Order: sequence, then C-alpha cells, then structure tokens
Amino acid sequence: MRSPALPILRYFAVVCIASSPTPPAHCSESRLSADAAKWEALVQKKLSQPPPQEGSVICVGSSHMAKWSTLEEDLAPLRTYNMGIGGSRMRHAAELFIPRLVLPFKPRAVLLYEGSNDLAAGIQPAEILKSFQSLHQQLHETLPQTRLYVLGVVPSPGKRFEKWDAIVELNHLLEAECAQNPWIRFLDTTSGLLDNKGKPRTECFILNDIHMTAAGYEVWKSIVAPVLIQAESVLAPAQSVAP
Repeated sequence: MRSPALPILRYFAVVCIASSPTPPAHCSESRLSADAAKWEALVQKKLSQPPPQEGSVICVGSSHMAKWSTLEEDLAPLRTYNMGIGGSRMRHAAELFIPRLVLPFKPRAVLLYEGSNDLAAGIQPAEILKSFQSLHQQLHETLPQTRLYVLGVVPSPGKRFEKWDAIVELNHLLEAECAQNPWIRFLDTTSGLLDNKGKPRTECFILNDIHMTAAGYEVWKSIVAPVLIQAESVLAPAQSVAP
C-alpha cells in the first residue's frame, strides 16, 4: 500500500523547484521534511476526527473556511464537515485536501474556499486557476456525481486589499471556469463584504486582522445557505447545480 505521506512529499518537491527564481540543484532535505511533516500533521488531525458520512457536504479551504465556527448550524439541515486548514493555498487543496480529506468519504457536494493566501504570496491568478483546474478534474474523475461550490475571494482589509485587482481577476477566472462545468457553481461571496464605496466593510472584519467577524460570516451564510440547502436537499446525486 502506498504511504499516505508520499503525495505530500511529492507536492513539496514540486513547490520547492517551482517557487525558486532559478531551479536549484536540489531542495534542502531538512526543509522538505519539516514542511511535509507539518502538513501531514495538519491532515492527520482532521482525519483523527469522526469521519464524514457518505453523502454529506465536505468543506475545505484556508483559515476563512476553518474559522467558520457556525457552519454546521448555518447550513442545517445539511450534514456538513469543516475540513478547513489555516494557511493553505489552492495547490494544497488540489494536492492534499481533495485526495486525503474528500475523495475517501464520497460526499454529495464539496464547498471550497481558497485563493487569499495564494494572492498574498504573489501567486498570479492564472497559476491559481491551474491548481483549481487540477482540483476539479481530479474530483470529477473520481466522484463524477459530486458537485462543487466555489466561494469568491474574501476582500480582507489592509495590505491584502492592495491586491484588489488580482482578487477581481481571480474571481472572474474562477467564475468562468465554473460556468463551463454544469456540476460546479461559483458563489459571489466577495461583493457582500464591500461597502457602498467598494471598500471592505469594517464590521465584517476583526480589527487589524484579515479574518472575518460574525457579521462577515453572516454575509457568507446569506449567500451560501439558500443555494446549498435548496440544491443539496432536493437534488439526486447525478444532477447538476443550477446556474
């Protein structure tokens, strides 16, 4: 049987090379081992929880997803599992979360939030899209009856909002990609977090922080809950989500 750590080691070997200005002769084995151990521990922590029941809704993504503490209540009566892990990027979701935290449990739907950390790290929207394409192709090839819902990027205040143009570009790319696949739906969770001047709503974000307050998650609930509860309560497994 293949070791569960192998996909993680392979992922970081690729990232170490791809993220360097010029390909190095070799990656630091100690750094690779530390990074792999870190992410293996985070994934194993999620796997140590009671496993998701088949046919549930599995939610994956970065800290914005992980910190959605009222998710289970907000999306009731759907059976949901929050597998969010802080600090993650779209590539983590594609290379680690989908194969380790989603596919084995055969959910009826997946709710995804990624992108913020990618943009903050200077990753271009086109590169993030490639990771997203890998993610949804992998999901659909293995679980063709599972639907995917994708949340728009959170417009956090401060330095992250300085990348607003990149946020808009990434949202457009993700929305266009989702529109090409009837089993994927993009949800605009970005606009509701902006005020009438196009700036982040102060009440939706923790002071001097990138993360959302309860008011911010109320915005998410108001957009996500009506769509998922209606669709996933009535759709048979093989049906597509409405545009």
